[in-house]
This record gives sequence, structure tokens and C-alpha cells, in this order.
Amino acid sequence: MAQKRLILLSTFVICWSLSNAPAEALPSRTAILADLVVDGPVDGDVVVFAADLVLGENARVTGDAVAVGGSIQLEAGAEVGRHVLAVLGTTEVATGATVDGRVLSFASLASLSDVQGAGPSSPRVSVAVRLLASGGWLLVTTGLAFLFPVRLRYGAWALPPLSYKVPALGALVAVTVTASLVAALGLGPALGVPMIAGLMVLLFAGKAAGLTVLSCAAGSAVLRRWLHHPLPITLEVFVGMLVLLVLRFLPFAGETLWSLLSILALGASIAVIGVGPGETATDPARS
Repeated sequence: MAQKRLILLSTFVICWSLSNAPAEALPSRTAILADLVVDGPVDGDVVVFAADLVLGENARVTGDAVAVGGSIQLEAGAEVGRHVLAVLGTTEVATGATVDGRVLSFASLASLSDVQGAGPSSPRVSVAVRLLASGGWLLVTTGLAFLFPVRLRYGAWALPPLSYKVPALGALVAVTVTASLVAALGLGPALGVPMIAGLMVLLFAGKAAGLTVLSCAAGSAVLRRWLHHPLPITLEVFVGMLVLLVLRFLPFAGETLWSLLSILALGASIAVIGVGPGETATDPARS
């Protein structure tokens, strides 16, 4: 009888110990093209590419939370030991979430922010900001087409021959910039802030050039369906940029499509830099 009681007592103690044992922290986690939800301890960094990251109320991340081409959402109670960084995406930090480092979001020129502990923005304000950014992109891309018509035209002609290399180069540039930003964050305000500013200038310059190339290709394809003669590149870029911006305002998938277009634009900017006149395929207007 005493032996049975000892066995029951031992079983109870083991079960109680297991139920009250702290959850074991997982190592660093990475996801590609798949949304990631973390609701527990992570001893390291959490990184996603072309996807969204959600940190639940029980999330305890000792390192950085990074999203490239996606958004980051921190629910109330979530904790991040270092920095929260979204490149070509947005961040949403609920009241009650804790971030020991900085919260940085580089979605676009209009949404560049350095806000810690900010709650979700008003939908009306968000739409207004996107409309303002859309007007800015129309102005910038049309201006680039006016200043560098030959270079951008050849960049647009180079897109079909490059095919899958364009998104691959874009993803490589985005990953490189993200790694550089994370490294710059650890250098402190004196060195980190100037480096971050320089990297963001390069990032947005490449995105602007790439969007101009994509707009030229899209506008040329749209306009030449109705007008069978060459058109000014500024008109093609303006129309093409309007088409791309319409995609951004699509419900549910708009921001995701815009993030993917941003990565594609980074790859397209390589076509502008690396391809010169005479190195691309034949002018489609002459074929």
C-alpha cells in the first residue's frame, strides 16, 4: 500500500513539474514566402522574406524581428529584445508590447518612420498617405523618364531577356540592404544614423529607377494595344505607373503586390545600371 502511494506521489510530482516548467526557447526562426506566427520564446532572431510576421502575446524574442517584403505585427504582451525592422513593409506595435531597441519601417518614402510603441494608424490617414506617396511616385518616375530617356528605354527592353534574374537580383539587393541596416543599428547613433540614411537613399534611388523601368514596360504594352506607333517615354511611364499604383490599392492583396513590385523594381534597376545601348534585344518598335 505504501509502495502504491509512493508511486502515485511520484507521478503527481513529475506531472506538476512538467506542467510548470518554463517553455524551452526555440532557436532563431526564418520563413520564406510563408507568413510566420510566433507565440512563444525564441532565443535569437526572427526573420521573414516576402511574408508577414506576427508576434503573439506570449512571444519573447531575444534578438531582432525582421521582415523583408512584408509587415510585422506585435500584439499586446509581445517582447523583442533588440530591434523591429520592416523593409518594403510596415510595422504595427500594439499598446502593451515591448521593444528594447528601435522600431523602423521602410515601406516607402511616405511611410518612412522611426516610431517606438506606436499603435495602428487611422485607415483614413493611411489612405491619404498612400495617395500622397502615389503622387510622389508619379512625379519622380516621370521626371526620371524625362531626364534619362535612352538609358531607361534600354532598361525596359532588357527585362524580357533577363527574365527570372530580375526578381532574383531584387531579392538579393533587399536582403543585402536589410543585413546592412541591422548591422548599422548596432553601431549607435553617431555612426548608425548616417549609415541608415545613406542606405535608405540608395534603396529608394534604386526603387525609383526600377519602378520607372517597370512603368515604361507596362505603359508601352498598354498603349501600343490601341496606338500602333512610338510614343514619348514620359507618357508611357506615366500610364504604366498609374497601372502599377492601381494594383497597390486593391483590397487585401494591394500592399503585398506593392511589396513584391518593390523587390522587382530593385532588380529592374540593375538593368538600368548594367545594360547599355547596343547590349539589349532589338527594339520592339522596329521588329
